[in-house]
Amino acid sequence: MEVSKRTGECQLRCNLDSNRQKLFWTTQIPSDISATVEPGTNPEVVRLKWTGDIPNFPKDHVTELSVQALRNLVNVACPTPSPELPSKVLWDDASFREDVRDLDYEAYMSDDSVLHQALQYLHTHGLVFLTNVPEQESSVSTIAERIGPVKNTFYGYTWDVRSVPQAKNVAYTSQDLGFHMDLLYMEQPPHLQFLHCIRASSAGGASTFTDSHAAAQDLFQQYPDEFEALEKLGVNYHYDHLESQYYHHTRPVFELPRPLFLGGQKCYNLRDLREAAETAGMDVRKDLNITEWLANVSWSPPFQAPFSLLSAHTEPPGFPQLMRQHRLAVLNQHIARWLPAAKKFDELIHRPEGVYERMMKPGECVLFDNRRVLHARRAFEVGDIGKERWLRGAYLDRDPFESRLRVLWERFGGASPAARGA
Repeated sequence: MEVSKRTGECQLRCNLDSNRQKLFWTTQIPSDISATVEPGTNPEVVRLKWTGDIPNFPKDHVTELSVQALRNLVNVACPTPSPELPSKVLWDDASFREDVRDLDYEAYMSDDSVLHQALQYLHTHGLVFLTNVPEQESSVSTIAERIGPVKNTFYGYTWDVRSVPQAKNVAYTSQDLGFHMDLLYMEQPPHLQFLHCIRASSAGGASTFTDSHAAAQDLFQQYPDEFEALEKLGVNYHYDHLESQYYHHTRPVFELPRPLFLGGQKCYNLRDLREAAETAGMDVRKDLNITEWLANVSWSPPFQAPFSLLSAHTEPPGFPQLMRQHRLAVLNQHIARWLPAAKKFDELIHRPEGVYERMMKPGECVLFDNRRVLHARRAFEVGDIGKERWLRGAYLDRDPFESRLRVLWERFGGASPAARGA
């Protein structure tokens, strides 16, 4: 029986070596199956001979597992067999300029180590710039497809950001555009956004970026009750365009997974997390890095819809007036708690020292995490018709990004030759 030492799984009967996919169902494994360890010549490989195996499997069925594979199996807390990725880096203007180097387009397209560096920047900081990009409309999709398939939306496979008459999106005007994230009114907003500068404005139009995770961490440490309000209370987002599309979704500003784990203790809310930290002897405000649990941040004032309660959609006929008044009171309490907390967060994301500003030039493309980095644009002068500021954009989902990142991380690890040569 031939075995695969690379994957630790049997070929032929167990899996196909070409795609590493199982050829049996877990439900076929007998409950009384057992294994004995057979002697071998390689101390880094364990040979297991099975007894009471799956029907029709050969009696001499042997599985070879590397010692490292066994360690991965023991570490049940690890969600994937891939090495642990680096921690996210909270940044402000000064630290971003020091940490993150621009990368060359040709190197990004041809050298996997440079692509790895770009994806590593997107993972740790959520923001990176490419330079010397060909000034072609197809360049932005080429950059995105180097990572994975482009996310197609009602805006198109790729789309233009420039001032147009009767704009259906505030981004398609020349006015100042405040900090926001894109497409939060969709159930699955894009994870990455790409913006390629094809033509700069005659005056103004600088792009600005800020790290929402850094603001979230400061909010948690300085105003924990306000953080909890933004994590608990939902906000409605919608895209409401006459005779076109209507999208609607509700999500809190801070999305945390449930449950949370700290020191082996299961936590279902922030209050549990605080208690677990105190039990572990941690100073919650100093030692607890809340950004480790942040799955997403949601902030898009231009597309915020009126507040509502989900229960409003299930009210039966003849519902008592008193209960309707009570529901309105609950909604008012929701808003009264959310608004001061949102104002605190808004102050933190607009701190001048936390904002990275850049007047993008033709041939530059910015790549950023749409669920972490908030982006904005200064007002600009339209200039002559046909010569206005023109950026071309594209989106990418989370899965292809994380897949590409982990494959390259297994290959290159923490090495960053691209940064040294940038």
